[in-house]
Amino acid sequence: QRGTGMGGGHDEREQTLNQLLVQMDGFDSNDGIIVMAATNRADILDKALLRAGRFDRQIHVDLPDLTERKAIFNVHTKKLKFDEKDVDIEFLSKQTPGFSGADIANVCNEAALIAARKDKKIIEKQDFLDAVDRIIGGLEKKNKIITPKEKRTIAYHEAGHASVSWLLEHANPLVKVTIVPRGQA
Repeated sequence: QRGTGMGGGHDEREQTLNQLLVQMDGFDSNDGIIVMAATNRADILDKALLRAGRFDRQIHVDLPDLTERKAIFNVHTKKLKFDEKDVDIEFLSKQTPGFSGADIANVCNEAALIAARKDKKIIEKQDFLDAVDRIIGGLEKKNKIITPKEKRTIAYHEAGHASVSWLLEHANPLVKVTIVPRGQA
């Protein structure tokens, strides 16, 4: 969107946007050209881009469902060495509601890194689960000392979240509850 850059009216992003608009206005109706673009921030697009004859159609792509996550896992695990008896792709797909394709690719890469750090020859189920936890919550804080009273308070708090999630009809299924501190959480 114009006017949001720090460099004033001649910001590189504004120049790019202006050039794109000029080029799109130069198309004749019989040129047979279709211009497609993608963003995860449609809310901040400049209104000039969304006028008729420019990017006037929007297709919303939802996050993958269970079946789609399974297919994405199959793609990203194709070149990985993992214990096929131990690692169940269906199970991993159920452990990752709300994950995008990029998140799933990140889980697979992270699982491989975790296994490599432990000098394993193949990736095990626990490596994938640790990767999911790391993607969701960040690095586990092993050096943070929590008193028994704090643990109890946190456990009650998280149990409240879990209970509400379990009872909500349209919420993602409850997968895991933990009081282990991670990242900013």
